[in-house]
Amino acid sequence: MNLHIKLDSSHPAYEWLEKQADKIGAKGHFGTHIDCYTSTPSQGKYQFPAYLLDCSKSMPSIDEAMLLPSLKDQALILYTGNMYKNDYGATAYFETNTILTDDVLSAILDRNPSLVLIDSYGIGQHGKDHINKDIRCESAGCYVIENICITPENADLIKIINVEFDLKYPSTGKPCKVTF
Repeated sequence: MNLHIKLDSSHPAYEWLEKQADKIGAKGHFGTHIDCYTSTPSQGKYQFPAYLLDCSKSMPSIDEAMLLPSLKDQALILYTGNMYKNDYGATAYFETNTILTDDVLSAILDRNPSLVLIDSYGIGQHGKDHINKDIRCESAGCYVIENICITPENADLIKIINVEFDLKYPSTGKPCKVTF
């Protein structure tokens, strides 16, 4: 089952893409993608066991993050419900708080996940904070995949994810497909 979103020129968010001066760069950050600011994964395809953290009521506290098990060679999915409740690209989608605090991100990275996936626009505030958090993840050998789509019915069914990256895409955002 797909966790990536499929968008075409009929999607309302496509209008934003068409207004960008750097359409190639913007398209890399459009829809489900991995951010790669300082490095890229070594392979184009992966399969990982997935650990889903339910963040649908709120983003994790430091205490909750400290209770996470070791995530070595696993993917951490932050299930916020944002993509399910709000249309991708809508104002409400970008106004929903899915930001990790610095101490929570540190605690997560201490668990050594290979990937962090989120059903929202990212783990940082738009702009510098967003980029800096992605770079922190990269320096820890972890990459962030944004804008996955999870329904409440499927949340508990996700045990293993398959990820396929377009690592040759000429942008810091690399389109990807995620299935389970």
